Amino acid sequence: MHFKLGIVGAGAMAKALIGQMLEKNALNASDITIFDIDVKKSHSIHNKVYVSNSIKELIGNSKMIMFAVKPQHYKEITDANVFSDDKIVISIMAGVKIDVLRKNLASNCGILRVMPNMPCSVGKGISALCFDKINQQDKEFLTGLFSSCGDIIEIDESKFDAVTSISGSGPAYVYMFIQGMIKGGMQGGLTYDESKALAVATLDGATELAKISHEPLDTLVDSVCSKGGTTIEAVSIYKEKGLIDIIAKGIDACRNKSKILSEKL
Repeated sequence: MHFKLGIVGAGAMAKALIGQMLEKNALNASDITIFDIDVKKSHSIHNKVYVSNSIKELIGNSKMIMFAVKPQHYKEITDANVFSDDKIVISIMAGVKIDVLRKNLASNCGILRVMPNMPCSVGKGISALCFDKINQQDKEFLTGLFSSCGDIIEIDESKFDAVTSISGSGPAYVYMFIQGMIKGGMQGGLTYDESKALAVATLDGATELAKISHEPLDTLVDSVCSKGGTTIEAVSIYKEKGLIDIIAKGIDACRNKSKILSEKL
């Protein structure tokens, strides 16, 4: 048996990535093997993906090995297994730096550090990539692999704590904002379903416009506000309460926690 990709860990992010890679035909099910200490989790990923009986089996039969486990567990994998120089290790673990991982791998293998996010599950994610000792052919393959799950950005590893605080954790902030919009809509007499439909569609359209527009965001805000109109009333409250600063402070706290976790590993 030989697999293009072996994944250690069958959590939500592994499931999200595998689902899109298969849906977009970036990989076939026969290209993938997975292992998790919880066998039920492994089998729940996809019924055509091969479930390895051990991490050792997975590593031996895979060219690329993805670490999709919690950061505190990676040493259990590296301490008990041998990674030859011809392998490529892909890490989606938050806080584990490439040099720390390489030291524990005791190998000169290629390493790709990735910070994906949960919208990858619907092909609308964004993944930050940092390559180390990976040749151009493999780099192009891996770039295509993660492109199947959404947008990608190649970025210096020194910025990964900031990436974590924006895109990795960011969906949670967005969901909270949607909750606020839904609550406001319901206070105005809408049902939950009506309010959710309006809020989600509005957010989707507004973000798409922000993505393609060359206008500064302040200009886009002003374009919706009319003097003496309705929008300016809500925007004035948000400015008074310092909404932008509140969001930025939350991101600062997230980034600082990511730095602390990195230093402990």
